[in-house]
Amino acid sequence: MRIEAMEIHPITMSLHHPIPMANGVIENTGNVVVKLVTDDGVSGWGEGVEAPALTGKRQADIVADLESLRPLVVGSDPMRRTELWARLQAAMPEAPTAIGAIDIAVHDLVGRTLGIPVHQLLGGAVRDRVPALTLVGSGDASADADKLAERYEQGFRWFKIKLGMAEPVVELGTLAKAADLVGAEGVVCGDVNEGWEENEARSFLHRLEGDRIRFIEQPVTRTDRDALLRLAASSPVRLCADESAGSLEAVLGFAGTPVGGVSLKLIKHGGITGVMRGAGICAAGGLSVNLAGKVIESSISAAANLHCAAAMDRVDYGCSPANQGVVLDVSESPVTLTAGVFDVPTGPGLGVEVNETILERLAS
Repeated sequence: MRIEAMEIHPITMSLHHPIPMANGVIENTGNVVVKLVTDDGVSGWGEGVEAPALTGKRQADIVADLESLRPLVVGSDPMRRTELWARLQAAMPEAPTAIGAIDIAVHDLVGRTLGIPVHQLLGGAVRDRVPALTLVGSGDASADADKLAERYEQGFRWFKIKLGMAEPVVELGTLAKAADLVGAEGVVCGDVNEGWEENEARSFLHRLEGDRIRFIEQPVTRTDRDALLRLAASSPVRLCADESAGSLEAVLGFAGTPVGGVSLKLIKHGGITGVMRGAGICAAGGLSVNLAGKVIESSISAAANLHCAAAMDRVDYGCSPANQGVVLDVSESPVTLTAGVFDVPTGPGLGVEVNETILERLAS
């Protein structure tokens, strides 16, 4: 079996309700969907999401990277996934999002060929259900309290509070409300998206109750790794590296440090293969895993995240597939959750059927 064609589909996805963050408000994003087709007529789907602030890649960059990688993909045997991933990495290590999109599509294709879900290709499911780590936080204490209550009533018990948008007393109050709400049955964490200076971060962290907040993500800029390590060494709450863990080499560099865990992402670590390698590094290096989708993604990436979450040893910093709240997904039967929990897809490959008519409607 050989891959005989690779289609590249730039699309634009939007949210019903924009998401504010310390570094801006997200309303829509440029994604790139990849379709691989074999000489046996089997197809597989993958996706890359632009994230200029995280990966430096916009939609046009991802498309260009995919075009550059096309000669290595077409003609390849998809069953030799590790070999193909290694060749793509060697050719363009600066293109993790494009490589990730191809890698997701290869896994989908192989799973469909064998008639098994992707998590079976990764060693089998450790868990069949994955609690959704849902985002709350706007800097408006009243609005955030209402959103927390609404999400709690819907069944959510894992909350990530977006920080760095209001005075510390306001955001400390929101974290406290969330912790009071979920109690011992849930998880509360915070994400600063590089929004603080080191002294600001230290002041905030030392006002937290360490036993009620699982972690705080990326409090300072990625360019000051030493500041992150200093904060982690003195913080009553464990810290998680996201922007600072932009490659597998960077993930490895946090093993054995005071940092508690890292955020693994399909777009920055090279798809399913890269994320699972990152999980192996974390397991060996004593690091917790936050498995995060990039707002905004379709059910293709969301399903890939869930298959990875199913097969990992631990995902104790949470999993946040990011197709929830999109105006239009690429599938008529998108990945959904019930009472704040995702069921891991069980169909062949990713378990997502892409509607190409919808894909055309989303075309950029």
